[in-house]
Amino acid sequence: MVFLDTGSRRVNPYSSRGSRFGSLSRKIYSVLSLEIWIGILLIIVVWFLAIATVFYESPEMKKEAFADIEREEKLIKSKIQRGRLRAKEWLIKRLDDTDRSSQASDETKKEHQWELTQLEDLALRTGPNDTPIHIVFSTNNCEPDNYWQAYQFFLAALRVRQPGRITQIASGCKSDAEKQAIRDWHAEHIVPLSMRFGLHLTPHFSSEKVVPYGIKHWMEHGKGMGIDPTTELPWKHDTIIALLDADQLLLKPITGYFSSPDDIFRGGSNVEGGTGDNIDMLLSQDNESQFMVRHGHPLAQEYGLRDIWRKYAHVAGPDSPAAKVTSNEAMRSYSVGPPYIATALDFYIIAANWCEFVPKIYKEYPQALATTHAYSIAAAHLSLKHQLMGSLMVSDTATAGGGGDGEGWTLVDAIPGDKVCAFALNSLDPDEHQLPSSMFFSHRYGVGDKAFFSKKKVPSNYFSCDSPLLEEPPLDIGSGKYLYKKPPFRDTKVSFSNIPDIAAVIEKREAFIVCAATGFLNEGAQFYKNRHCGGKANLKKEINLHDLPE
Repeated sequence: MVFLDTGSRRVNPYSSRGSRFGSLSRKIYSVLSLEIWIGILLIIVVWFLAIATVFYESPEMKKEAFADIEREEKLIKSKIQRGRLRAKEWLIKRLDDTDRSSQASDETKKEHQWELTQLEDLALRTGPNDTPIHIVFSTNNCEPDNYWQAYQFFLAALRVRQPGRITQIASGCKSDAEKQAIRDWHAEHIVPLSMRFGLHLTPHFSSEKVVPYGIKHWMEHGKGMGIDPTTELPWKHDTIIALLDADQLLLKPITGYFSSPDDIFRGGSNVEGGTGDNIDMLLSQDNESQFMVRHGHPLAQEYGLRDIWRKYAHVAGPDSPAAKVTSNEAMRSYSVGPPYIATALDFYIIAANWCEFVPKIYKEYPQALATTHAYSIAAAHLSLKHQLMGSLMVSDTATAGGGGDGEGWTLVDAIPGDKVCAFALNSLDPDEHQLPSSMFFSHRYGVGDKAFFSKKKVPSNYFSCDSPLLEEPPLDIGSGKYLYKKPPFRDTKVSFSNIPDIAAVIEKREAFIVCAATGFLNEGAQFYKNRHCGGKANLKKEINLHDLPE
């Protein structure tokens, strides 16, 4: 509901109270007698009875009416499945509404399964139920050495058919030449992938400011965005915005709709009084098996930061709601990290406070986590409780899964160990095995002697015609055969755990990320080579990241 600020009170412009129309209706009501009102009511009743009689005595009309109802029920059933649309069903439904003959001719032009036809790209402009969605990620460097990471993010969005717009927010360009270079690279390599993929350049920010200042700058000046000068709030306030890190690889679409059991809610344990760590839950904070991101109801991945941010809540002021949040409340609603998902209206006011708090915290705590803590404080300052999720991301293989720090490893743990690498390397189909929404490459991963992945070791020219592909790991890693890893340049074996069962779980998780990253980057490189290299592509799988220097 929109309200106009009159200075002394807020006025609802949709209300007729005090208007000449409201006054006229009261005059009419006062003039008509009770007998007249009863007569009008009888006429309406007779009219409805007449329509009902005709309806039941006319088989054709009755048949047509029930056919309309049946079509509507089928439409609803096709759209709603456990509270939300599955991405594939929704996309197929949209394509069914288009001209199939033109789609067939469009399909013949595809050279790779990841490519979009024009019709698919049009269908993906918005999410399920025409929800406007915008995925954004920040990069803190405009140098060509880091282009590959942005390219893999866009490719992952392409592969999973992520709906809505996807925009890279690039900070750190040191010169006009660097700005033009990244624009040219984006125009050559990203724009042809989808009309929905964009680039936004910001001024230079220090490292702790890149993400909060970057998203605020984009919301104020980005293409299709902007702030209403009257309200000082986003024009497109209903858009669902999801903020991810550049090294979070999408494994399935993010739509703003979440439902159990495909998605894992996180909440209070059954310990008396509701204290203790969060656990995996079948129901959201609202005691529903479904959750939709909407105004006042943001959502994010739970991080194992517990209530540490409360130590710095004083930056919001002594009277701030953030200063009054209990340890239990902090863990239930504000122990979050990316992906952050909220409406544009909520995200903008969070970003404004985020920008205010992060320099103050960084002054006391000059670490990367200062940015994460500042987000939690901004949300708590606004009393915007987040629905915590456990399935938006996996990263740290040593987390406790269903308890502890709440990453989505329970989904990966359910994949058979002897099949986990083959599945991650060649498929990653969420219809075959349930998957978390993304993988976060924030660690080094390894299994056995040589199977290894680290984002810092990926060559900066990996997406090129000359670069070979990554060497594939043995398909039996994750099966329980390798309960150790060999760190690079060290002739020692490091056991995952002294407890065999735990070591086997960690081996499977490490194998999942090594195999998934290897398979995705190899397929992504072949996608690049198909588009840019002709017959000069190097397709040898011979890069072993384990043996490369960082």
